[in-house]
Amino acid sequence: MNEQAISLLQQILEQQQKQTCLLETIASQNLALIEALADGEGTDPDGPPSSYLDGSPVLAGR
Repeated sequence: MNEQAISLLQQILEQQQKQTCLLETIASQNLALIEALADGEGTDPDGPPSSYLDGSPVLAGR
């Protein structure tokens, strides 16, 4: 291989290594965000309400 091709391949490798590092950072931040969202939810916001607007509890089965 000639010197120019080797130099270009080295540059490509360096850029791919930087890209891999950035993707790993994004993945770890996404995981942290998912875990924070999972821990912050006490109830399902799309689930049925547990109380009426006046504050009285919803009785199951009625």
